[in-house]
Amino acid sequence: MTNLQIKNSLLITFIVFAITGASVAADVRWSVSPVLGVHKPDLGPINDNVLGAELPIIGELQFPDDGRSREVRYSVDNPLTKIRFGTEAGLEFQMEIGQKNHLVIGLSSWEGGGSSLVKTTLPFQGRLIDTVYERRANMSYLQYYIGWRRDLFVRHKKYKIYSRLLLNEVFDIDFRESFVFEFTDASDSDITFKRITKLDTQATGLMMLQPAIGGEIFMRDWLSVGFDVGYAIGLNKFQLGNAQVNNDFQAQDSVTIRYPTGAASDGSQNLGYLNDEGRYEKMELDMSGWRASFKINVYY
Repeated sequence: MTNLQIKNSLLITFIVFAITGASVAADVRWSVSPVLGVHKPDLGPINDNVLGAELPIIGELQFPDDGRSREVRYSVDNPLTKIRFGTEAGLEFQMEIGQKNHLVIGLSSWEGGGSSLVKTTLPFQGRLIDTVYERRANMSYLQYYIGWRRDLFVRHKKYKIYSRLLLNEVFDIDFRESFVFEFTDASDSDITFKRITKLDTQATGLMMLQPAIGGEIFMRDWLSVGFDVGYAIGLNKFQLGNAQVNNDFQAQDSVTIRYPTGAASDGSQNLGYLNDEGRYEKMELDMSGWRASFKINVYY
């Protein structure tokens, strides 16, 4: 089944339940819930091949004895921690149908990333110069979801234990990297030069299926606090594309850098990771992973 077919099925399902709910209005109760949680996605090659990668640098040094320039090669190690967890926040609506069944609709965003900084010495404009190198990576997405909740154990006005099944559509995935170099020239009154490279790339169209179990404790008849834990299963993998790279290095800087990510060598223009042979391998990514959330439910 294609993504379009799935979306059409979801729309039809929602309309059917909405009509059913309207016809039995006396049995329908709505709730709205601000949601805060965490998601631990797999991310595959980004965690395994990008965030821990070294930075190969080629520069030129000028030697005063013969006035000639010579090529030098450096490899700077400034690893980022893997994106194990990220924060998720959103808003969720539930339509109660009967005593134990609920239609669930929600919208949320997720973000994870990290940064690292090292001090080193790099070739810049023909000389070895003290350098502060800061690296950042960030990944985020937006999603909406629709699903079904079934109450398993209920104690009226006290608590509920439930299971639920959600179908998530991730429609906006962004991956960003930045590399900031601050060069300090001690031979010229400690003048500093900054050079910055930024990469932005996007993807869309990821579907996930999420079974979960959770519960809620009632503070009032109209107010409860809840939680649930589930595992999001990616129904398809995705690749990052439409990469935009900006930097302010100048020709006189005499520096060439091979970044951990770049256009894949297969000509697809999707984002790839730099392998040991100096080629950019394609990255097929997966968002499967554990998800846990806390929510405050307001019934009306």
